Amino acid sequence: MDSSRKSWMSRVGLVVIAAVLVEAISIFQYQRLRSIMQQEMDIRNRIILGSMAKEIGHVLEITETTMQENLWDVRRSMAHPDSVFDAMVRLIDDNRNVVGGCLAFAPGYYPSKGRLYEPYASKKPDGTIEVFQMAGPDHDYTRNEEYLWVLEHRIPSWTDPYTFGPDSLSYAKYSYPIMDTTGRVLAVCGLDIDLSWLGDTLNVRQPYNSSFGLLLTKAGELVAGPSQSRTPRAQVEQAVAILTGALPATANPNMSFHTTELKKDPYWRLVEVYNTDDLFARMRRIRLQQVLLLVLGLGILAFMINRYARNEKNLRLASEEQARIAGELAIARNIQHQMLPKTFLPFVYGSLEPAREVGGDLFDYFTRDGKLFFCIGDVSGKGVPSSMHMSVAHSLFRLVSQKEESPSHILGVINRELCRGNDSNMFITFFVGCLDLYSGELSFGNAGHDKPFVISDTITQLPTKANLPLGVFPDVRFEEQACTLPPGTILLLYTDGLTEAKNTARRQFGKDGVRALLETFLAGEDKSLERLVASLGGAARSFAAGAPQSDDLTMLAVRYDSQDLVHKQIDLAGDESELPRFTDFVKGFFELLQIDRKVSSPLRLALEEAVVNVIRYAYPEDEKGLVTILADSNGREVRFTVIDSGVPFDPTSVLEADTTLDIQNRPIGGLGILLERRLTDSISYTRRNGQNVLTLTKSII
Repeated sequence: MDSSRKSWMSRVGLVVIAAVLVEAISIFQYQRLRSIMQQEMDIRNRIILGSMAKEIGHVLEITETTMQENLWDVRRSMAHPDSVFDAMVRLIDDNRNVVGGCLAFAPGYYPSKGRLYEPYASKKPDGTIEVFQMAGPDHDYTRNEEYLWVLEHRIPSWTDPYTFGPDSLSYAKYSYPIMDTTGRVLAVCGLDIDLSWLGDTLNVRQPYNSSFGLLLTKAGELVAGPSQSRTPRAQVEQAVAILTGALPATANPNMSFHTTELKKDPYWRLVEVYNTDDLFARMRRIRLQQVLLLVLGLGILAFMINRYARNEKNLRLASEEQARIAGELAIARNIQHQMLPKTFLPFVYGSLEPAREVGGDLFDYFTRDGKLFFCIGDVSGKGVPSSMHMSVAHSLFRLVSQKEESPSHILGVINRELCRGNDSNMFITFFVGCLDLYSGELSFGNAGHDKPFVISDTITQLPTKANLPLGVFPDVRFEEQACTLPPGTILLLYTDGLTEAKNTARRQFGKDGVRALLETFLAGEDKSLERLVASLGGAARSFAAGAPQSDDLTMLAVRYDSQDLVHKQIDLAGDESELPRFTDFVKGFFELLQIDRKVSSPLRLALEEAVVNVIRYAYPEDEKGLVTILADSNGREVRFTVIDSGVPFDPTSVLEADTTLDIQNRPIGGLGILLERRLTDSISYTRRNGQNVLTLTKSII
């Protein structure tokens, strides 16, 4: 219970730690993102305000330029009081932003016009211009502050915005002093511009629905702002009050301001107002979504931790099982390698590279009675099942070929055994060969395997006939073929792991690649079989260029070496009167080989026992058959082959006589075969082409 409680608490602790870490990261990211957005908003507002200030300043500059460019015309018209009206018409008509213009003369400038004289030109909505004399008892311009300021300072000036007319439109006046050569102000020329467009200009490019732009005078009076339909008037008045200090900033903490000022007269202030709640509303929604996702994620994490804790034991057991399987696979690989030949004769060399831990390829060879028995096979599939099937086939080959010389019979026996209980329907392509090391005669059988390459003066392929693979049908008859190899000929047996090696482009090495390398080998000086096999394996790996090995790679090279052979033959009638001829034949053969009598005498005794048994028992009493004796030697061993056409009889199947029994209890027979076995290195029997063939072999070195 304590252990379970600690495990539960540790899981909860992990979830809490994860929650704290994720939330801390989330808060940091939120604050960082908020700061970035605030900075981007500041940059955007500066751009907007700068653009607005530039546009307003441009309108004011055009008005000032209009005044300067037409001032000469105004001065020229001052020669006659009535001409001034025409000059004012031309002045305001030169600028589409100007809605009116006046020329306020110094009092008494034109005595004929009275004390005050102020010609005024005004644009009507239809585009026509109306002129009239504005000064009178109800309008004394000499009392206007802008007139007095220009009169006093003698420099141009912009007035603060003012409203005029029945629609209470907003205007601003640009006043310019006209002086004589002595510096006395003769008149003040003024141009009125309409400011009603400023509100729309300031608010046409707002980034948020709640943001708006304001234009204030230097004293803080509102010049232009958003329309009532866009922003409530109360909100605009509250913003102006905060800007002018009439209300504290805490009156609306969500309201933020960015301001800029025109760089010259009239020094109006441009203000961008926006609501921080509106700015960060999307971030707050994202933040809420993050919190919900965090809760969901923590729930999933808690579930996963709980599942992990509950399955930890199973995972550990699975890991232990996997390690056990890996160890067993290593042992299986080692056993499989131990089944393969570890040492090679000078005329045989092979190699096997499995694609996985264990493979489904095999090769083997051994010599018996002066003959080389060899095989190569490829099991369908890969991995452990293939390796087990391979092991069975390998054992069957060793077992059957110890007594059988015919490749077709060897294939038949192995096939029948493999078909028993083959529920997995696995099959094996198999090649079996039997090479007479004395004569070069090769007998072979092929069960669906690739044709071996034959390397002599040229490179060809052994003309094998197609048979079904092993393990398909139990009653298949395998055809046996034979040929004689010239001395020095090399047979190269291989599995499809060589020809079907693929590179990263999925191209195969192919038989053409093998043939090209064999031609290089044939042209070289080093003709060792080990070099041949190693160069082929290296070429296949280089061709793959890093692509994974897709199949087991197995090769077996066999060479029929040129030897100084001694071959003799004698045919005897099936009669004991022929024994002196036989004795002379054997004696002459041993003398030709210069074999010491200590070696030749036991072998001659064993051979004589075998020949006498054939003469006496191979044929019926009324039939005298022929006995053929072949004597061969390669300098290392001698081989005698006794051939007769008598009744089938395998002397090697006869039990040896038990010499430990006394003569009364000892059964008749068995001493001859005992003698033959004791006096030779090996003895074997086969029934070939309706004949008994008995072979005795003895080393003479």
